[in-house]
Amino acid sequence: MLQKWMKKILKFLASLKLAVVIILSLAFLIAIGTIVESKYDAIAAKKWVYDTVWMYSIMGALAVSLVAVMVDRWPWKTRHAPFVFAHIGIILLLLGSVMTLQFGIDGSLRVPVGQGNQFLVVPETDVLVYSSFDGDRYTKLEERPVDFFLHPPSPEKPVEISTYTGAIKFTGYKKYVIPKRMVTAAREPNGRRGAGLRFQIQNSNVNVVEWIVQRRAKDLATHDFGPAALHLGEAPAKGQGRNEIFFTPQVGKDSLKYVVFQKDQDRPLKSGEVKEGEMFVPGWKMPIEVRVLRYFPEAEEAWDLQERESPTPLTTSAARVEFDGKESWILLNDTLKLFTSEAVYIVTYGNRRLDLGFQVVLQNFIVDRYQGTMRAAAYKSHVSIADFGEHEISMNEPLKYKGFTIYQASFEDDPKTGQPLASVFSVNQDPGRWIKYLGSLIMSIGIILLFYFKQKAKKGNAT
Repeated sequence: MLQKWMKKILKFLASLKLAVVIILSLAFLIAIGTIVESKYDAIAAKKWVYDTVWMYSIMGALAVSLVAVMVDRWPWKTRHAPFVFAHIGIILLLLGSVMTLQFGIDGSLRVPVGQGNQFLVVPETDVLVYSSFDGDRYTKLEERPVDFFLHPPSPEKPVEISTYTGAIKFTGYKKYVIPKRMVTAAREPNGRRGAGLRFQIQNSNVNVVEWIVQRRAKDLATHDFGPAALHLGEAPAKGQGRNEIFFTPQVGKDSLKYVVFQKDQDRPLKSGEVKEGEMFVPGWKMPIEVRVLRYFPEAEEAWDLQERESPTPLTTSAARVEFDGKESWILLNDTLKLFTSEAVYIVTYGNRRLDLGFQVVLQNFIVDRYQGTMRAAAYKSHVSIADFGEHEISMNEPLKYKGFTIYQASFEDDPKTGQPLASVFSVNQDPGRWIKYLGSLIMSIGIILLFYFKQKAKKGNAT
């Protein structure tokens, strides 16, 4: 009886009807994945479609059906070789694809010109929390992998991280937002927060309005707008060889002390005090006016978030954080400072960084542009790796090293000069690649054998 049921199950698993259902289901999921990727992005398609229990179930069912078909035709004969090779090849392709999805690494590596980097940024996300009791030395409290995209936190199901002074709770998540920076005066000044300065630089050719915010008191915050730079923090005794203005907060006063340095001069060109709403002329060779629009001795940064249904080049994700009765939002790959009377906590939420184990140094970057435009026609990177030497990576010539394949993905231009600033590489490690190559080879052999046996059969019929 058991043998009879086993044969029935085998016939069902090897049936053409089941194979058709599996193939149609697989085609349906792939179609949904294509639609999701076109409307959202590759990450959404992977999380919602390709890397799901539905996809793995269908791929598993296909593998079981293929094995059942081969077992059903046992014992095999010589003429079955094309059929057996083709089925084994497909099974190996499925196995390699699963290994790629589960254990593969796919991320980006940004390397500035003349510098090196060995930390790969991957789509997976982590939350890290650091604590400090003196504002200088920080200790890592916790590092936790999170997937807010698939499992967003809520007030009912928060993600909690315990600290010495209470729990930091993630209670909300927005997939796609356009953030607008807001700076306000600290609600509860404690002497640890940095100052905030909103300034305007203006002449007949330039009109810059921007914020400079210190991450903490006595830090140096900078805004560089090309011809000059503005700093919020302590001024040095000597200039640094360019046009600069240093604004220094004064304890107990609502004014800022400023020091102006001119290009190629060590000594200050001008100094004085300025209050909110006041203006002064630095005295550089280029005529320019500097006005203090807003000044907060202790400032807090927040975000005004405009939610979107789908991603754009301007969107990012954001998580809501509640701590000590206050609510804040933190953007992806950003940091948030939380203050109490006893401690300071730094919360980071961002893409995971993996150490490649070797550093890629960008020696030179070359870009060819279409004549008369800034559009890139082709570009390539000259890189060096210790113990591996110098190599060229272009759009069609990746570099392979220690199991990683490094592709030329894109590059970044300096907005001020238009010159290449950094090269961006796509780095891939695919443990299932050799299995997929083997499966493709075996399936190709099966196809060749199929044609061979067909030609042999034709010649036999002819004779």
